Amino acid sequence: MEPKLTPSLDSIHTAYIRAGNVYINAHIAKGFFAKLKGLLFKPMLDDREAIVLTNCNSVHTCGMQYAIDLIFLNKHFKVIRIENDCKPWRFYYCRGAVHTLEMLAGQADNLCLGVGQTFIFYPTSTE
Repeated sequence: MEPKLTPSLDSIHTAYIRAGNVYINAHIAKGFFAKLKGLLFKPMLDDREAIVLTNCNSVHTCGMQYAIDLIFLNKHFKVIRIENDCKPWRFYYCRGAVHTLEMLAGQADNLCLGVGQTFIFYPTSTE
């Protein structure tokens, strides 16, 4: 039996994301300041770790100390665009995106993530 797609990320703090046969440990960032801060002042992510910016279709890398990959998702958690190796002090936007994942640079390719994949969120911590 196929699990239902996550209807909302509103009450989730952390989750495992299934993308095909890959699982990613995700931290959910909600609220203006949490999303603005993103990965700033946080230790470098692990290989299978991401931060999810909810209700977000644009990202800045101002102040970042390392490059990241960006995975833009639509409202059905389907990957609609991937930006690889995003250097510090850049801005990125994706029309139609509702959520954005930030990962360590190179991980989208290493994990074989691609446009058209649908992510399924399994909550590990809720409000």
